Amino acid sequence: MLLNTYEKVTKLFRDHEGYRSAAQLKEAGVTTIQIKELVNKGVIERVAHGNYWMVDKENGKPENYRMIEVCMVNPKAVICADSACYFHGLIDKEPEKLSIATLKTDRAKMQMQFPVTRHYYSDLAYDEDLERIKTPAGIINVYGLERSVCDAIRFRADIGEEEVSTIVANFMEMKHKQLDRLYAYADAMRVGKIVRTRLEEGCKGE
Repeated sequence: MLLNTYEKVTKLFRDHEGYRSAAQLKEAGVTTIQIKELVNKGVIERVAHGNYWMVDKENGKPENYRMIEVCMVNPKAVICADSACYFHGLIDKEPEKLSIATLKTDRAKMQMQFPVTRHYYSDLAYDEDLERIKTPAGIINVYGLERSVCDAIRFRADIGEEEVSTIVANFMEMKHKQLDRLYAYADAMRVGKIVRTRLEEGCKGE
């Protein structure tokens, strides 16, 4: 690969916080052969089908890169449940599997380089309390604090009782929590009873 081509490609990545899609690279005149050559040389890394990251051994990937990459691969995917609780600071350790929500009608393949747990929602449940957070490296779609706690309780069988107890306990200690908002969502999802029970248990544990 010619030096000027290499410099052009690396600039494309650096100007966009290290991420580019195959379509964007081709639009800039980078060929499929050149993309493969850069991958083989370890200059760029394939994060998922049609999406690449320029390897930065010194600084590594950006904060919450898994969330960024999922939303990059599927712009309609939303970080939910325990992963959203991690984003909101309710747990210190990022869950091994990234929990995401998509519409029931969304069957787009999402073959990531890390484990993902996918939950399917109806149109109404999908849109409720959805936030779009801009980061230098890309957009993160994530559900709000109260909804995320409720969803963590809903999916406790997948997440684990210990993790859910930690999420509830930390949520109950927050001064800015909105219980009415959480209960309204829980009732809409028909899990109001179990959510209230878990929150009451969290209060007793304080």
